[in-house]
Amino acid sequence: MLLTGHDWHSHSYPLLIHVISGCVDVHLRGHGFQPTQLSLSAEASLWLGSGVDHSVTAKADSIMLGPRLSPQTEPPEGFLHIRRSTAIRETALLILASSPSCEAERRPLRESLDAELSTFAVDDFPIPEPQHRSVRAIMDDPMSLVVPLTAVAARYAMSKRHVERIVKDDLGMSFVQWRTRRRLNLALRRIRAGSTVASAARSVGYRGSDGLIRAAGRLTHLTRRELSGDLAGAVRATRRR
Repeated sequence: MLLTGHDWHSHSYPLLIHVISGCVDVHLRGHGFQPTQLSLSAEASLWLGSGVDHSVTAKADSIMLGPRLSPQTEPPEGFLHIRRSTAIRETALLILASSPSCEAERRPLRESLDAELSTFAVDDFPIPEPQHRSVRAIMDDPMSLVVPLTAVAARYAMSKRHVERIVKDDLGMSFVQWRTRRRLNLALRRIRAGSTVASAARSVGYRGSDGLIRAAGRLTHLTRRELSGDLAGAVRATRRR
C-alpha cells in the first residue's frame, strides 16, 4: 500500500511503514508509552503494532509504503524505529516495483518482512514470563527500568523487601538481575535497529555507553575491548556458543 499520510487512527493488525525516499513524521500514542514523535528518513522503517494510535505526515516528494504484516508479527514494545535494514529495503523496493494485486502475490513478500522483523524481536538474555500479577505489572512498567527499587516499590504500595521476594519467587532471579537483562535486551534491540550505543544506553536508564558495556561484560564475560567494536554482534555471538 502506497501512503501519502493520514490523521490519527489505528489498525487491528501490525504493519510496517517504510520510507523509500524523502522524510516522514510519525506521531504515536497509547499502549503504555509516552506520546512519541519520530522522523523517518529515506530507507528507515517503523514497525508498528496493532491498536497503536498514530498519525503520519509525509514531506513533499516523499514516497513510503505501509505493507500489512502477519498477525503474529507484533513488535515487542508496541513499535520499533528501524533506521536501516538492507533486507527490508530490498523487499520494499520489490513491493513497489511489482505492485502485488492479490493475496497469492502479497503472501511471499509479507513472509519475507515477517522473517526479517522477527530477528529484531529475539532477546539475547532470556527472562522467564512472569506469572504473579504484581510482578507482571512491575515488569510492564517502563519506570521500573529507570527509577530505584525503592521508588518502584512505592509505586505499587509495597515494601522494597516484598518486591524483592515476589520477583525472586516468580522469576528465579533478583529484581536487579531482571532489570539488567531487560535493559540489555532493549538496548541491543535498538542498536541492531540503528541506534547508537550511547543513545540506546540512555533510553534504558544508563547514563551512557560505558554503563551498558560494563553490564554486558558482566553477563557475557567479554572484555571491554571485545565489546567496544560491535557490542550487539559480540553479545549475539556469545549467545550462539
